[in-house]
Amino acid sequence: MSTPRRVPWWGWALVAGAVFVVLMLVGLVGLIAWVGADLGESAEAEPIDCVELAEAVGVPDLPAGSSAATCTYVGFQDWHMEGTMTVPRSDLDTWLAQVPGSPVLGEAGCTDAVACVQVDLTQVEEEVDAHYLNVAVLGEHDGVAEVRMSAFTT
Repeated sequence: MSTPRRVPWWGWALVAGAVFVVLMLVGLVGLIAWVGADLGESAEAEPIDCVELAEAVGVPDLPAGSSAATCTYVGFQDWHMEGTMTVPRSDLDTWLAQVPGSPVLGEAGCTDAVACVQVDLTQVEEEVDAHYLNVAVLGEHDGVAEVRMSAFTT
């Protein structure tokens, strides 16, 4: 009677190496899928209360008389808040005076806006969450301005 053939030691090592490679590939594909899904979720804008935008720039509330305010938040390592609203122009000017650095709207350098200002909040004495604030008056009718604001980090 013949003895059964045994697999040499290097055969078992080859099988173990192949199993290891397959497990590593499955783990790598799973990790890439998980990270990709997480990054995709964080890049979607989510609605927020516009007061959060105001608080991020150091002001406790939106301009008086604000209406039709809608805001969104997108964040991962840095974040970006953006909102649109209608507000009486005089109330907007009063609100801007409360922002650190007391910025003033101007017409120079505005694209698609009748007045705008960008505030570098990293250069003001008060510490706030946002690094920059952009305010643009998109249009104005009977003293009421359509405004787009954004606050963000870099």
